[in-house]
Amino acid sequence: MEANMNRGVTETTPNASMQNEVDSLKESMNKLRTDVAELFSHAFGFGKSGAGVARDYSMDAMQNVKQRFFEMRDRGTEQVHAMEHHVTQHPMKDVMIAFGVGFILAKLMHHK
Repeated sequence: MEANMNRGVTETTPNASMQNEVDSLKESMNKLRTDVAELFSHAFGFGKSGAGVARDYSMDAMQNVKQRFFEMRDRGTEQVHAMEHHVTQHPMKDVMIAFGVGFILAKLMHHK
């Protein structure tokens, strides 16, 4: 009978120990799951903030490009108006210069 009692005691001890191990493993898995979820949350948060920074940078760059385009357009318009003014002030001189440059370019292209 003692053999049965010892046997029963040894059988319940491993089961209790095994149950403690399983409970500990479940706790560890739950903690790991929580940590991984938190890690992904932080990673996506950093990704979103990085995308926000990139979006802001690209919007600033686009504004800079637009500003430079408008400045160049305005400067070109000013140059055209200045040229028109110059031509209206000295029409014969400018026509002769244009004719001379055209004549020289035609001769250079004809020889090649």
